[in-house]
Amino acid sequence: MIKLVRAVFLLLITVQILTACSKDTTATTKSINFENEKYKFGLTLPSKWRDNYNVVELKHEEIIAFRFITEVGKGELFRVEIWPKDQWETKGIELAKNIRISKIGELGDTVYAFDTPTDVQYDPNNQKDKEQYALLEKDVEQIKASFEIKK
Repeated sequence: MIKLVRAVFLLLITVQILTACSKDTTATTKSINFENEKYKFGLTLPSKWRDNYNVVELKHEEIIAFRFITEVGKGELFRVEIWPKDQWETKGIELAKNIRISKIGELGDTVYAFDTPTDVQYDPNNQKDKEQYALLEKDVEQIKASFEIKK
């Protein structure tokens, strides 16, 4: 009788484990498609970015920048910038020689650039900020490669 109870108990545990393993996890593993219809571009962000980042739009003169920042600590991970082509040719190309900015696309009179920070973007004394930044920063090159112009 005890062997039968143990066998049933083990069977129930095995079924529970297998059921948990087979659940659909696409909601948590599906990539995030970031699209900006106004400026006609898109990026694919890894699922681990969900609820861990914000996007802040800035405008400086005629350049529009979309800053992708961490939710915790507000550290900038990267920017997608939209430049008028004539300004890119007069200022952007020279700027690319001095900082981490590069042209990633062009559509008509618009140049798209990708920029990453050159300084520390989190409080080194705050472990939570540091961990979140490190977790997301690993994906920046992959995100850059996913850039697409949406015509």
